[in-house]
Amino acid sequence: IAREALDRVLEPGFGDGTTLNCLVVDVSPSGVAVSADVEPEIGMRLAVGRCVGTVVRQFPEGFAVQFDFLQPIEALEHMTTPPKDLSAYVQRSGLASAARSSFNGGQAANYGQQLFLYLVLFQMGLIAFVTPALTAGAISGERERQTIDLLFVTRIPPFSIVWGKLIASMSFVVLLLLLSVPIFSLVFLFGGIELDQVLTSFLVTLVAALTLGLLGIAFSSVFSRTLPSTVAAYGVGFILLAGTYVYGLVFPTLVTPTAMLTASAAPAPPTVTYLSPIESLLAISNGTTGGYGVRYTAGDNFSSGACSNVNGVQTCYSTPMVAPAFQKGGFIGQPTSSTSIPSGLFKGWQYWQATVTLQLAICLIALILSAFFLSPVRRLPWGRRTPVTAAKVVP
Repeated sequence: IAREALDRVLEPGFGDGTTLNCLVVDVSPSGVAVSADVEPEIGMRLAVGRCVGTVVRQFPEGFAVQFDFLQPIEALEHMTTPPKDLSAYVQRSGLASAARSSFNGGQAANYGQQLFLYLVLFQMGLIAFVTPALTAGAISGERERQTIDLLFVTRIPPFSIVWGKLIASMSFVVLLLLLSVPIFSLVFLFGGIELDQVLTSFLVTLVAALTLGLLGIAFSSVFSRTLPSTVAAYGVGFILLAGTYVYGLVFPTLVTPTAMLTASAAPAPPTVTYLSPIESLLAISNGTTGGYGVRYTAGDNFSSGACSNVNGVQTCYSTPMVAPAFQKGGFIGQPTSSTSIPSGLFKGWQYWQATVTLQLAICLIALILSAFFLSPVRRLPWGRRTPVTAAKVVP
């Protein structure tokens, strides 16, 4: 972790719900050393950001806290950053009743994060399997039943027909999302997850369901049979959700030492990977991307070993080396693992914002194509024929 990333003010939460500003001196996966105006007793339970632990040592400038569980090195910055509502987070994580309960507050918060991650991924997979089956036969089914002509003789425009079919087919999907709300409320019993994370994940899932639904409607308008329409909808949906995510794993952005010295920002994954909501959901749940979509070429010695000693327990781990300072305008440090995109077309955006924007663009294209292929009379500019004029007969 870069030194400038460590020198920030945090608010540790104590067992009684009070908070205190402090300065991070050092941090490792097993604990943190902070500088503060108070000297808590050794053995006191408290939270530094989202990490729950115990005070194990005191020194003239402050005190050291040992975390209940080893934290991932790429998520340290996120986990040691206080949530927006720290008091509510402390209460949910079980610190207020840590002395009266054998269930550890930090363990509960980790369980809450894992449960939330499993729920959002399961919900996304369920939506991906259900939505194409509901929309792929909306228009082609009318053609197979020979009832599509009854819609054409009405004054309903093609866009209205497409929207009506979409709403009728997607009502079941929306009902599934609403029914999952009580299940997601279970994560608040454990803590570790905030309300904005749940709302953002539902937004990403809803937009992904809308995209799959409009793709199914578009293929249903193109094909006259339901079977090829369903196969095409599932195939394109699989490529959109899973294929683009796998693309970032197989063909990531390659980083060389020369590129790091001349770049003005950290590298970002390929733009096509933003189409998949999987990485967005992972970033929302974990608070970090874990270096997804970026790979260092062979010979780039960007990692080194380090050890920390907390309360007599020595922990060794691998840490990224901070690039040395160089000419003005060059990128200093390692690529960040936060949820914002460091460079590229969507620089500064959150991953879920880029995913929602690209999928809404696909929805618009699918809607226009659906209305075009649905219309019984297609007036193409390149398909107009030149009117034939009668030849003049010369007497």
